[in-house]
Amino acid sequence: MQTNRLGKSGLMVSRLCYGTLTMSPLQKDLSPEAGARLLIHAYERGVRFLDTADLYGTYPHIRLALREAPDYVVSTKAYCWDEPTAAAALERAFRGIGRDYVDLFMLHEQESLYTLRGHEEALVYLQKQKERGHIGAVGVSTHYVACVRAAPRFPMIDVIHPLINRAGIGIQDGTREDMEDAIRAARAHNIGIFAMKPLGGGHLIADNRAALQYAIDSPLLDSVAMGMQSVQEIDADVAAFEGDLRLLDALKDRPRQIMVHDWCEGCGKCAERCRQKAISIVDGRARVDPEKCVFCGYCARACPQFCIKVV
Repeated sequence: MQTNRLGKSGLMVSRLCYGTLTMSPLQKDLSPEAGARLLIHAYERGVRFLDTADLYGTYPHIRLALREAPDYVVSTKAYCWDEPTAAAALERAFRGIGRDYVDLFMLHEQESLYTLRGHEEALVYLQKQKERGHIGAVGVSTHYVACVRAAPRFPMIDVIHPLINRAGIGIQDGTREDMEDAIRAARAHNIGIFAMKPLGGGHLIADNRAALQYAIDSPLLDSVAMGMQSVQEIDADVAAFEGDLRLLDALKDRPRQIMVHDWCEGCGKCAERCRQKAISIVDGRARVDPEKCVFCGYCARACPQFCIKVV
């Protein structure tokens, strides 16, 4: 498996990053033991980079995996806007993965220059923790071109985790070409880039060869995060990043959808949480627009009745 330097962070990461959202309670809901087995299998296949989040609930899976796969570069992210929230999130990460060090800590779902300015206190705190040796690098995750464009104004940002794919699905404020231009500008400042949603949250599965080839061939991406729920998916994705896309064909028929249970009360919290504007309340029940949904599952965390989930 090819490794790349993640920009000025200096972190050396595998070209394929294991995105753990798909094993989380928001999606597949694998047990920590089952999730750890998948992470260890990917590690044995050469994957050395994993991504999680405070939101995902996968710290227990990662903690178990690190016992047998200690060289994983661990990236996590959280909703932090000031020093107290950042300190609390970082402590949760330490306790969760069983380490007093995180390779990469990012602010989750940033949108623009204005949100970055509003969260600058958190960035400053994380930079201080980096200087003290508790964090390897500081970054932001985003679905917005505007955030990628603004990030170079903040010298503490080492890494950007942007949404980008062949069709531009899920980019909130522009086209794929707009995002490429913003990433290119960020790279000129030596900011590391690792992508999310190369399959558009599942929309591009039917043409997964072309979608993944775009991500693999892009000179703009140091690494690409893929959600993998089985040994078969891991083996296919590893093979693809090593130059053989044939195993992807067996994965083309795996549809993804949002399931809304009958007990939905139409409270609207899922719609408020959805950054894609894919959920509305119709006749007292949540309704999902499949053309807008990127199957992130964040709506599930917002539901007080646990009645919505990615399957």
